[in-house]
Amino acid sequence: MKKFIAAAVLLLVMGVGLYLSVFYGGFYLRLGGRYGPSVPFQTEGPSFQRWNGQSYDPMLLRGVDISSSLPGHYAAAYAPTKEDYLRWLEAIGEMGANAVRAATILDDDFYNALYAYNTGHTQPLYLLQGFGVSDSAGFGSKDAYDKGFLDALLRNGRGMVDVVHGRKNQAGGMTRDGSSYRKDVSPWTVGFLVGTEWSPDTISYTDHSPLHSGVYQGTYFQTTADATPFEAVMTQVMDGITRYETDKYGVQRPIGFLCDPSHDFLEYEEVYARQLSKHARTDPEHVVPLPSMVAGRFAAYQLYDFCDSFSVRLSAGQEQALGPLLEGLPTGEPYGGYLELLSRYHTMPVIAAGYGFSSSRGATLLNTPPNDERAQGQRLVEVSQALESSGWAGGFLSTWQDEWERTSWNTAFAAASTGHYLWHDLQSEGQNYGLMAFEPGAEDACVVDGSPGEWSEGDLLLERDGLRLSARYDAEGLYLLLEGVSREERVYLPLDLSPEVGSAVCLSPALTFQREADLLLCLDGTDNTRLLVQERCDPLRERFLFETEGEDPFHDPPAQNSGRFVPLGMAVRNPLLVDNLTPETRALQRLGVWETGRLVHGNGDSTSDQYNSLADFCFGANCVEIRLPWLLLNVGDPAAMGVHRDYYQYYGVELKQIKALWVGAAREGEGDAIPMVSLRVKGWRHLDYRERLKESYYIVQSNWKGGDSIAAVS
Repeated sequence: MKKFIAAAVLLLVMGVGLYLSVFYGGFYLRLGGRYGPSVPFQTEGPSFQRWNGQSYDPMLLRGVDISSSLPGHYAAAYAPTKEDYLRWLEAIGEMGANAVRAATILDDDFYNALYAYNTGHTQPLYLLQGFGVSDSAGFGSKDAYDKGFLDALLRNGRGMVDVVHGRKNQAGGMTRDGSSYRKDVSPWTVGFLVGTEWSPDTISYTDHSPLHSGVYQGTYFQTTADATPFEAVMTQVMDGITRYETDKYGVQRPIGFLCDPSHDFLEYEEVYARQLSKHARTDPEHVVPLPSMVAGRFAAYQLYDFCDSFSVRLSAGQEQALGPLLEGLPTGEPYGGYLELLSRYHTMPVIAAGYGFSSSRGATLLNTPPNDERAQGQRLVEVSQALESSGWAGGFLSTWQDEWERTSWNTAFAAASTGHYLWHDLQSEGQNYGLMAFEPGAEDACVVDGSPGEWSEGDLLLERDGLRLSARYDAEGLYLLLEGVSREERVYLPLDLSPEVGSAVCLSPALTFQREADLLLCLDGTDNTRLLVQERCDPLRERFLFETEGEDPFHDPPAQNSGRFVPLGMAVRNPLLVDNLTPETRALQRLGVWETGRLVHGNGDSTSDQYNSLADFCFGANCVEIRLPWLLLNVGDPAAMGVHRDYYQYYGVELKQIKALWVGAAREGEGDAIPMVSLRVKGWRHLDYRERLKESYYIVQSNWKGGDSIAAVS
């Protein structure tokens, strides 16, 4: 009996050990197959191809990026359930897409949903699976040969292969409560992509190190004589991932590594390169497959706005190297001929691994106003058509859903560094790239449409001289309803949010207030309504005065009780070429200013034919509805009701929690101090929201499904 128990225990231990080795450690016995690996997808010339059981058919990838982002949660919490992903995949398929891209390994709910969708539909959604390294490794102080970078890429790549084959366990902390990947989605996985984002500094540091060379000779890939050390790292990773999948599963599929305009193969003249901070280069052509790599490789580029006149800024050596490839570029198309040039240059398929446009009300580029959802969709379609007409193998719109935890370079300083996911920042470009929006609140939420039906007597704050002022707030901003007003008259609404700054006097327009106000809403018809800020409360001055005017904001700050109220602006990039300027003015032209406090009139009801997604206010019958985004009011942490303190006392943005804000209203010409009343406010930890497909979704759908396509979709 003892022998039996001992044998049973031994078998159990061996079984558990084998289970852990296979599903956690990646242990396998080499398959090797007599007839070589299975190749469900391959690349041939400029196209992807899919095996149909008898031959290879060409594919055009029309896809969308999908992530685990959800309001109320960090993306790393992996909050979406299988049902959420299934609902999204249904909508993506209905849009006319045939692919999705997961830039990183998601939790098992996504792969379970993708498996369920594909086994239930005749037209599947193919998967481009990506992987990378942590931000601390990718943007750290080490080069790409450091263990935290190269070893992590190899380890994460092997884990990715196991995930798509349904033979992987992920420990808790890596995904939500850990994940057990048991659904084999490899039949629909069209390829692997190395990298989510590369730091140009890491690339340059690696390439300039005397410790490394660009030589790598592997089993499936090798570098060319012109390869750089960073490209050798990419080659080693691509070779290792291919070897792992070939040996363990007897399968190969195309693989590539991520590029973008900040480190593509192009070289610019010195001054222009310095303006773009372009000091790194990568070229997928320097990584070549060996005969054992049957599936092939591809080039993948993230696309974003940069100077469309790039082709006339190339260095003399680059122009000579490219020669006839530069002739006749369609510079009037999106990205100024960049897409056509890459298609001509590469000997492999080229895909867009993420291209998109934000529908945020905040701007980031001078003389380029924000996109409403209609413009967002039109621009996406323009790029999609340009990709296909230029011979690209397809692309992925970025992203499927708005991602509330994202920040933007020109607004991040004004918001709390944590808790972004608890509120929707309409000012930050990064949060609003999605084709699907999340709208806060329940069904009775405020809609800026000039119709006060959702308002109640409990919202009323102030009633005087024929004016009735009501107020509400949600995770997007402060809502005001002003009744008894027409669009032909001027009305002033002072706001006091910060208890430490503000003024009871405004010099222009000449007004006085019962409290020290830090903001002033000037309601002046449909075209001239704007929000002004008391100059000491102006975040643009404190953060960007040197970059915009060359002055130190702390040298002579505005007086604490200054009566000067100024337009509310935000810093934006200036595309002006610095070599056209004098040395004295170059430093001052890097940034411009966009008047973000100028409000847009329109109908904010998404069900209306007159819908304007950028609408800030809307006149109705004897009333006006207004929405003021939180960051426009210097509220940097709405979920905790944290407002900006005095910049010049705390040397930057510090937050103070408030329990009430004050607002008033008076028509132009009233001589008395404008009375102000309080609105009690409190933060939140949980929020309600609704999903809504944007106008841009339907515009893309019309193009991809409406017969207006340039090439057939497999």
